[in-house]
Amino acid sequence: MKKWKKWAAATMAGMMAASSLTACGAKQEEAPAATQAPEQTKVREPQKETQAAAESFGQPVTLRFSWWGNDARHEKTLKVIEMYQEQHPNVTIEPEYRGKSEREKVATELGSGTCADIVQLNPPWMGDFVANGDFFVDLSQYDFDIDGFDQHMIDDYCTYNGTLITLPSGLNARTYLMNKTKLDEMGIACDMDTSWTWEDLISIGKTVHEKNEEMYFLNADKVDMVEFVIRPYIIQKTGTFLISDDYEPGFTKEDLREALEYVASLYTENVVVPAADGNTFLNAVWTNPDWINGNLTSELSWTSLMEGAVSDSKDEYVTTTLPIRQDAKDTSVVVKPSQLYAVVKTSEHPAEAADFLKFLLTDEEAGKVLGDCRGVPPYKAVQNMCMAEGILDEQVIIATQYAQDHGGLYENTASTNAEITAVLQDAVETVSYDASKAEEATDQAMVLIEDILSTLK
Repeated sequence: MKKWKKWAAATMAGMMAASSLTACGAKQEEAPAATQAPEQTKVREPQKETQAAAESFGQPVTLRFSWWGNDARHEKTLKVIEMYQEQHPNVTIEPEYRGKSEREKVATELGSGTCADIVQLNPPWMGDFVANGDFFVDLSQYDFDIDGFDQHMIDDYCTYNGTLITLPSGLNARTYLMNKTKLDEMGIACDMDTSWTWEDLISIGKTVHEKNEEMYFLNADKVDMVEFVIRPYIIQKTGTFLISDDYEPGFTKEDLREALEYVASLYTENVVVPAADGNTFLNAVWTNPDWINGNLTSELSWTSLMEGAVSDSKDEYVTTTLPIRQDAKDTSVVVKPSQLYAVVKTSEHPAEAADFLKFLLTDEEAGKVLGDCRGVPPYKAVQNMCMAEGILDEQVIIATQYAQDHGGLYENTASTNAEITAVLQDAVETVSYDASKAEEATDQAMVLIEDILSTLK
């Protein structure tokens, strides 16, 4: 397998010496309600943590740690768990991992009080979860070095109603991953000097399929179509949040219809893998054999998934610029936490759970193992060490820096509401199978979205 080359340590240290990675995010002062969030369950009060308590671990302790991701992330996380258990022989950490995020699974476990002690969460979930229950421990009582994390990320994504309830697993950015080996063979440029518009995706995508009818330019499912096409397409046109903080739509029916018609054209012009095939690998499109063997040549994704997305292929992959319309009012490029970690209030051992979380995020030896499997490390000391030792991948850094340099509106909670997202995914699915239904799908989506927003105001 042809691996991405690593930068020399000196080059990397010089390139990002400041280590002042910043992220844009939605300030979580007031969390919106949602009918699909978990119901509140009765939990005991979290115990107070002191350094003495942290050092007095001796009784047998079992903790459950739940996360999702690709195989590369699983293997590295399991190794770090082993490292922690070697240092704390009285602690057993039971891993619970899977391939995709499954919001409703986590919501159900939180609502029923059966959630793991330490849980990995998606940032868009948090507004709904916080509005519908008191599920997470206040991490500020456990002596975390908060100054070691980016303050914007802590304020915008981790602090709710003045309480620190999560910490970032890594720095994540939208990116466009391309199979350089296959595209070079077709004479198609795909480096960071290449500018992409939405029209370019159509023209290049048609070329790829015309050259080889077994190949498609874009690997995506309906989730990706909403995340990486519908939202950016509309935001670039309007220059506003998809949904404002006071729960008003930031787009018109015409804006949504135009976006859905564009999505439909990706399917009718054979740019994207057919919907029936793409949705077979829902939330895990990198596991599609046609992606692994190179018959699918590009993937809109996140930097935290890059390593795992190419680990099974023998081809060379690079990142390139994201599609942006020529008259864009906003780039729609997002930098945010890869995921969030929290300790749940139903945990019988919150102090020990917090101690493991501290090790996972701030220990340099753990950082060497984890590398960029969840994006660029969020803790400055670990980040600096990884850069100095050449552990961070060149392509991940390139994609992250591009996102920081071209960052647009942050993802406010209202715009990522789970119910609205589901409505948009349904609309995408409709037009992906029948392009003629774009107007019908638009009308239905607008009615449902307006109804949802009326309950949130």
